[in-house]
Amino acid sequence: MLVDEAIHAIESAIGQTIMTGGQIAASKFYSPVSPGDLLSLRFDIRQDKTIVFEIYENKRKIAAGNLKPAATLDLC
Repeated sequence: MLVDEAIHAIESAIGQTIMTGGQIAASKFYSPVSPGDLLSLRFDIRQDKTIVFEIYENKRKIAAGNLKPAATLDLC
């Protein structure tokens, strides 16, 4: 559920659907969350268009991963 929400937030931020034909290359969950926890998302798009993301609750890392979007990702 968290990774799905991260994908939707990233798509909204960059204004593109990125995962149609793409894949979740890696994901790791570090800490559980509770309903009502306020989470933040940090992401970076690398030169090879891999998207690296991290999810935090305050300074506590909750999850991280890498997304390999479809080849149609256009950042121009």
